[in-house]
Amino acid sequence: AIEALYAQGLLGPHREQVTEAFFALLRRADKGCLDHVLHQFLAALNPRTRWILDLPGIFADVIDVGWRLAEAKLHYGIRFFERLGAGDLGDSPAEVRTGLTWLHRLMERDAELAHAFLDGYATLRDRLSPGELEQYVAVGLQIYAGRGESGLAFLRGQLSTSETYIRQLTRECRLDDVKTSLAALLMALTGAECEVGDLSGLDSDDVQAYGIEVLCLPGHLYAPARVRAFDSAGANRRWYQLVAIASAGLWLDDSFARIHGLTLYPSCRTLTGPDTRRENLLLIVEYVRVLRNLTARWPGARRLVQTALAAERDARADSNDADRLLHDALDSSKDTPALQALRAQADASVNCFDTARRIGEPWADDLLKSYPRLASERLTPVSFLSDFRFPVHLSRPPMDSMVADLKDAARRQQAREQADDAPAELPASLQAQDASAEEGEPQAPEAQAVPAAFIYDEWDFRHNAYHPGHCHLHPRAVEPVSGGALQADWLDQARRVRAVFERLRPDLARQEKYLPDGESINIDLLTEHVVQRRREPAPPVRFYQRPRIQHRDLSVLILLDVSGSTGEELSAGPRVIDLEKRAAVVLGQGLAALGDRFAVAGFSSNGRLQCEFFSFKGFDEPWGPGAIGRVLAAWPRNSTRIGPALRHSGYLLARQPSRQRLILLVTDGRPQDEGYDPHTRYAQHDVRMACEENTRQDVHTFAISTQENSIADMEIMFPRRRFAILPDLHDLPRVLPQLYLRLTV
Repeated sequence: AIEALYAQGLLGPHREQVTEAFFALLRRADKGCLDHVLHQFLAALNPRTRWILDLPGIFADVIDVGWRLAEAKLHYGIRFFERLGAGDLGDSPAEVRTGLTWLHRLMERDAELAHAFLDGYATLRDRLSPGELEQYVAVGLQIYAGRGESGLAFLRGQLSTSETYIRQLTRECRLDDVKTSLAALLMALTGAECEVGDLSGLDSDDVQAYGIEVLCLPGHLYAPARVRAFDSAGANRRWYQLVAIASAGLWLDDSFARIHGLTLYPSCRTLTGPDTRRENLLLIVEYVRVLRNLTARWPGARRLVQTALAAERDARADSNDADRLLHDALDSSKDTPALQALRAQADASVNCFDTARRIGEPWADDLLKSYPRLASERLTPVSFLSDFRFPVHLSRPPMDSMVADLKDAARRQQAREQADDAPAELPASLQAQDASAEEGEPQAPEAQAVPAAFIYDEWDFRHNAYHPGHCHLHPRAVEPVSGGALQADWLDQARRVRAVFERLRPDLARQEKYLPDGESINIDLLTEHVVQRRREPAPPVRFYQRPRIQHRDLSVLILLDVSGSTGEELSAGPRVIDLEKRAAVVLGQGLAALGDRFAVAGFSSNGRLQCEFFSFKGFDEPWGPGAIGRVLAAWPRNSTRIGPALRHSGYLLARQPSRQRLILLVTDGRPQDEGYDPHTRYAQHDVRMACEENTRQDVHTFAISTQENSIADMEIMFPRRRFAILPDLHDLPRVLPQLYLRLTV
């Protein structure tokens, strides 16, 4: 066996580390009289497992684990190498490394535990992820601490509870796995940072008593540590996403979640008093208001909300009147006068204080006719919405000015609804709270809300890692410039480019001739064939033809740098941005004639949190006066943070169905922005990583730059030399169409 390993080049002086570990095991086996273990080890190095010899680190660990098991009990070592040879430890370095790691950890406690895990690992690695495997082993150790044999059988996968727990794990989604993405989603939707935490960190007795599953507070979202309510991990992950979206809706619509936990507002009873009917109505109206606004604001979340509400309805067959009222109000197919009145009040309310005023009006009393137990039965908490009744006291409450602003908005709404011009007043309970708030902490101005944004990571080559959620990119709509007429030389150049591109437009179909078989016969070729038969006995049959469809399957996004430096005038007169606009219009005329799908956009930035992306023409918009007017409306803005713009362009292009996708970047200078270190090439390496990320999505980038960028900088930013440096930017309108044709034809 050893000679065969040498002959195959798996052992020898060129593999010093592996060879040394190999013979070290032989020497140890000889001294320990473990010939049976040694024989099984040599048998384990079969064609299926010999790849381990290419990885010295893993090979050394295999030998160490096998020897330690053999020292504990002889048959443990034999069994280990049997499993290794059969491929039960895995067929990839990651699988083998995971198994070895757990065997090491379990042997520290008991070799018998490691042997039991070895027997069950082949099944566990196929069904569980590394994180799920860790949970499974933890449960096995808990069982082993109480009942040793049961714990060993659990690790082998022999108990019925083993299969039950595996099924639970494979459909489970853990908060730790989605916490970062939920925080990024909340930041994108609300523009404010939010801490996502485990609900079990609160007082567990109170949580169980109130039966809550989600708690949304100012700057905080608490959710269960794990969810297994649905049949798959994906469905449970979508439930977490719905929780984040619903919480964002609660904050944006100024619901009670904005003030829940403040000194004067530990629960919604401070607005409703102890009356169960008023408490139920406040919750119902607020939930209806937020969910109706949410599905209108983010239509993509509509199906998530509908599916979750349907599941809630099905799970509560014995629901009370309060539950029925909530679900009836959210069901558009039910349209009684009482429900119409409730929806109208929800749509008219501007915040939780306004809702507290409305539930005392006569329309609320009419609901008791249809839902008589509304005043005696408490509403069951909705699983994905925060329960305002849970008592909370924040250690660091938000500023009192926020509460004052909400109350002012409620007063203004009430004043607008009154027929006369008399000043509106809130109920006495809220006026008293106003007075007490004025006696509390000094008020400070509230920070302006940040519009929703796309969240992108940024690459730091110095640490070889990403800064997660580092850049916020805000899409901006652009209004077409009014009365913007193209100059005569622009029109002349555009006509020439359009004529060239039109000649390149492929025919929708052409006949492919000279075929041995096909859909039709070409008469001329058939005649030629008949003539040839008189000269030779069996000429080849080549008179068939069939239509061949030709079309270009390509999408391109023209990305213009509209930073402040583009407002500088060149030596001969025009500004850089004017040349960019002219080049975009000229190329757009040609692309419209060629029939390629294209979009035109611009980018600028003012720090990592204020990256702007201007859409001049979308992929589905026609190229006409409106799109041209938006291109002409481009004007110099701020700084040049290229990475987020490239990532967002790649995101837009990746959604296009085309086979080829291209970003055509036009910039006049180096990437510069607030927070960049001018003494390093941090920004250049981030641009390179953005290009690599897009390439993995089959989106390619080509850049056109001025001599502000050196060749060294461009080679860093745009791999495989996919760039061009123009000595004279006046050539841009002429060069851009030529480069496009070289790249795509």
